[in-house]
Amino acid sequence: MAAKEKPRIAKISAQMQVRIPRDLYEKYGFGNEAEIVPTKTGIEFRPIKSETEKCADLLEALVSEGLSGEELLARFRAEAGSAAESVEYQVLNL
Repeated sequence: MAAKEKPRIAKISAQMQVRIPRDLYEKYGFGNEAEIVPTKTGIEFRPIKSETEKCADLLEALVSEGLSGEELLARFRAEAGSAAESVEYQVLNL
């Protein structure tokens, strides 16, 4: 189990912008947007996966089920629409 990372201080600009430290930005795979989730004690910033990443995750899951060839293609087409609507996020355990 990885050691829990220490909290960090981030400055908030006059325009209400927050800078994510580069190492955390890269570690958690942030892009141009982040989801901001209210919690009981504050907010969490979560990376949003690109469409390519979501499709790759779906493909990986289907292959791990043992699907291949035409069966894989059919299931991918059937589930790709619903996968695009539901987004998976990494939980930031800081």
